[in-house]
Amino acid sequence: MVKCLVVDDDELGRELIAQYLENVAVCDMAENGLKAVEMFRTAFEGGNPYDLMILDIVMPEMDGYAAAKEIRLIEKEWGVSINDGLSIIVLSSLNTPGDVIQAYVSAKSAAHLVKPVQPDKLLGAMNKLGLCKSQP
Repeated sequence: MVKCLVVDDDELGRELIAQYLENVAVCDMAENGLKAVEMFRTAFEGGNPYDLMILDIVMPEMDGYAAAKEIRLIEKEWGVSINDGLSIIVLSSLNTPGDVIQAYVSAKSAAHLVKPVQPDKLLGAMNKLGLCKSQP
């Protein structure tokens, strides 16, 4: 099973994503980027890192871009390359070409999905990342 951190300030959104992934991932949840970075650091330094982060962009306290940047800095400090690090799937209600490019560049994400997230699109993105062998 994939170890996943779902980060979204919308509790219902977090719960739905965890429900979509119940057969392929064990999900922890964070309500903002600050909490996500803290949980990532604890898991990473404890030797039980997350495989995947599903990360909303617009959140209070610390947005998704800032959280992703912090996480990539932690990985860099530990000598983890971007190819060997955490896979990030960005969630956003924004879907202009500029927004999609920013998700890939700023968050160094592996995928960008538009809210509301559809289960087949989420599992398809995980398949492309090699994190999900089959869809329900």
